[in-house]
Amino acid sequence: MKWTINNYPVKELATGEELSLNTYTVTGGSGKHVHIQASVHGAELQGNAVILQLMEYLNTTELKGSITFIPLANPYATNNKHGTYTYGRYNPVTGHNWNRNYIDIIQASKYDIDQFANNHKDQEWGTIKSLFKKELSNIFKNHQQTLTSKRTLSENNKLNLLLQQIAAKADGILDLHTGPVATRYLYSAEYETDVSHYLKFKHILIIPESFDGAMDEAAFMPWIHLRNALSKVGKDITLDIESFTLEFGSEETFCMKNAAKDVESIINYLKYKGLLAGTPDKISSHSCHLDNYKTIYSLKGGLVDYHFQPGQKFLKGDILASFYNLKDLDPSNPIDSAKSTVLAQEDGIIINRCPSSSVHQGMELFQVMTKLKENRLDT
Repeated sequence: MKWTINNYPVKELATGEELSLNTYTVTGGSGKHVHIQASVHGAELQGNAVILQLMEYLNTTELKGSITFIPLANPYATNNKHGTYTYGRYNPVTGHNWNRNYIDIIQASKYDIDQFANNHKDQEWGTIKSLFKKELSNIFKNHQQTLTSKRTLSENNKLNLLLQQIAAKADGILDLHTGPVATRYLYSAEYETDVSHYLKFKHILIIPESFDGAMDEAAFMPWIHLRNALSKVGKDITLDIESFTLEFGSEETFCMKNAAKDVESIINYLKYKGLLAGTPDKISSHSCHLDNYKTIYSLKGGLVDYHFQPGQKFLKGDILASFYNLKDLDPSNPIDSAKSTVLAQEDGIIINRCPSSSVHQGMELFQVMTKLKENRLDT
């Protein structure tokens, strides 16, 4: 196997220093290509531990194909500290979420996808894929040159365009994230649902085949457009290029011991894609559509005692949390007079919760999966 390291400048600071990121590409025999990145949100660190574990594993394992790794994919966000806290989810200058700065390159560039489909409708799908990857490379290059020449290449899109461009040649794109205080869970587009089970996550959110600014969507949308354009000219294909967001627990934590277990999900996916030898397996899981992924907001301010932790299932009527408002308590009955409760309105599973127990009215308390589908897929 061969390792190739490339360096890409991403931001020049006011003091003249330049921030950059490295890509590490390992190449074995001929085969598919997978793109894996972590820490687009600077506080989301566990994906880097997973990358290190996978790189270590690959040094002693035969690989058929290639994988590009981008640890610490957003150095600006990683370095943006407020005290001991990493302010890494939003651009501190513009306020934009770093994982909502991507673009639907086909629509943004006004590329004529219908013409491409018509020109290649009589070719095999493998040939079409290869030609379209080359076309995507040119589309990204031309789009960035246009933005640069018009001086409209902002700090909000330079990094994200670079990551999209690097990922555009891949057959599988894995964007590694974490939640605030979260269990491990997966975002999967509807067309990827069957494949998603090879990543062996117990909690799966099914998202629409549409664009809302995130990396997983930005990576699969060109292929959705191509699939739909080919269908219009009478060529129906089974789309076999996937893009997933993998959520590896809670932000601001980095644990190599947990990563040794976390990496098994990606190793299993690489077996499915044919990059590693062996038969991939599946586990049972719960899934729900994004419309049924609900946020529970605080009805009041106070101090919160959370009764359910991420990954735990709850039933309608369960007490999810207790609130304690200390402003007007009765000192002769302090606990009961300060206390109120948050009840579950329906069955579900806790996925994320607020990292703080000091909460204002209207803040997010929990994000929960509801209207669950149980997937029994043990093999």
